Amino acid sequence: MDLDDCYKKNYIKKTKIDAELIKSLIEMSDIKELTVQSAKINEVNISAYVSMAYESLREMLEAICIFYGYKVTSHLCLGELLKTLIKDFDFDNFDRFRYIRNGINYYGTKIDFEQGKDIISKMFVMRKGLSKEHLSGYKWFLLRIVVN
Repeated sequence: MDLDDCYKKNYIKKTKIDAELIKSLIEMSDIKELTVQSAKINEVNISAYVSMAYESLREMLEAICIFYGYKVTSHLCLGELLKTLIKDFDFDNFDRFRYIRNGINYYGTKIDFEQGKDIISKMFVMRKGLSKEHLSGYKWFLLRIVVN
């Protein structure tokens, strides 16, 4: 599915910038990352934590989209939109993470322990970099909205 299909199927919609929703998504994303980072991950539970790490990344990406005035209801379309909003967005890795998460959640795929640790690490690196680059002025933005 390309970006045009995403718009045609209403998976991407223009929306007002909702500071409270952005704040909530960031908080939930932070909680999930902290949960994964502090968990005792092993060969049995690694797949569950890969899925949770993906959700943390996705929530941060949704916050970025809302910050730019878009609501996205499809994970694939989220990546397609971010390719246009963010010049150096690593769509290939995001799409790989999405594919792996879908395998876990919808097909019961289990992830190798070392591969899972590597994937989690890469997701959090992506999350941190995009958050820093695109939401670093977020608190200032919130203050501006509250004052106005």
